Amino acid sequence: MTGTFSVLIPVYNAAGFVERAVESVVAQRLPATEILVIDDCSTDTTCAVVEELARRHPAIRLLRTERNGGPAAARNAGIAQAAGDWIAILDADDAYAPDRLDAVANALAHDPAIDIVADDLLYYDAAARRVTGRAMGPGVASAGVITVSDYLAHNLADGQGLDWGLLKPVIRREILIRSGIRYPADQRHGEDFTFMVRLLLHGARLQILDSAHYLYTQREGAISRRASGMTRTTIAYDALARSALDLAGDPAVDGAPDLAALLRRRAEGLRRLDDAHFFSQAVRRGAVGALAARALRHPSFVPRMGWQVARAMRRRVLQWRAARAGTVPLPSDRQGMSPS
Repeated sequence: MTGTFSVLIPVYNAAGFVERAVESVVAQRLPATEILVIDDCSTDTTCAVVEELARRHPAIRLLRTERNGGPAAARNAGIAQAAGDWIAILDADDAYAPDRLDAVANALAHDPAIDIVADDLLYYDAAARRVTGRAMGPGVASAGVITVSDYLAHNLADGQGLDWGLLKPVIRREILIRSGIRYPADQRHGEDFTFMVRLLLHGARLQILDSAHYLYTQREGAISRRASGMTRTTIAYDALARSALDLAGDPAVDGAPDLAALLRRRAEGLRRLDDAHFFSQAVRRGAVGALAARALRHPSFVPRMGWQVARAMRRRVLQWRAARAGTVPLPSDRQGMSPS
């Protein structure tokens, strides 16, 4: 017997989609012992929706934070109330495939020493209501235990693959009690990454399944090309970079220059993404002054801006050639300058 599962779902103004998340847990082949929905001071009818669901499903319990503290604080509130042997995380705009807890339990039965289990993501197009594929794909995740170096090496923000910080863990509650490690309540961006790194530094054993059972809602659907309409945290690459540098200076990393170097590489990758995002938004708004001001404040932005221009022009040339060949329509100026 692998133990019991508590599923934590932090919510904030999720009235339009929280039912999908909760019902996906109710529908599990291996039932969860409890479903803790932690409301982070919603201003819509989220609590009323959850209360109605709780009347139908006794495993659901609604918790409320005293003040809005973000997903980290909400998850910590859920951890404090959880009774299961294992704590499974679910975001309110995502869902579980019906076999997710069953797949995790099977993995735990094969290796009882594992402390954390994660699986690949299934990308979900909310507008099309369809799964569009796996995030990592077969064979990417290791079948063995993931070290902290492995984990950091897959979180470099270098565009070479999915950052493992996006994976949603199932965690042995005992290790949280024993270590006292919780989500960093002072972070609203990248709290999952920091939390996982601290657990791995503490000695937690992580396994990533070579299968996908978590439906991750895309900001923009791969099929519909439409926004999901569900809440997603604002992109804050600069804040993520700062949190990586803070971890590099953590006493637990002191004396491990290889780990500190990986964290600095992550920070640099996030800075590049921040520059690319800023460039993209400024070009779309025609904000030439904003580009100049950023270049003055951050000289490293200049070569990155040049790379973005070259990339956009290369795409424009390819689109023009395709248009001449009669395969696609010639793009407008705005489309051609978009780096995203």
